[in-house]
Amino acid sequence: MAKLTDPQQAEEAAQRLLNDRMDYVRRAITARGALDDAREALKEAEKNDAQAFQAAVNNGGWSADELRKIGLTAPDKIQRVQRRRRATKQTADSSPSNQASGDVNVPEGDS
Repeated sequence: MAKLTDPQQAEEAAQRLLNDRMDYVRRAITARGALDDAREALKEAEKNDAQAFQAAVNNGGWSADELRKIGLTAPDKIQRVQRRRRATKQTADSSPSNQASGDVNVPEGDS
């Protein structure tokens, strides 16, 4: 490379190098923005899917099993909530406070 003796030429050469590097930053920012937009669109689509499925079950008279038989499985979010709710209900049903037992010991004087 030839020696630059003119400060203006050196500045222009440095600016070209910086511009090339900045293009990478611009592309990375653009790609990140597109990714964020896609994630938002996915969240919205998943929300709409879950609402439509629930509407089919709650208002349309379909059961989740019937919908599954015709090829429409419950959205992942609903499946997680149903599993959690089922597990919570089973845990609550088997807790000592919900079991009827006649042999509860109450200290005398506290009744």
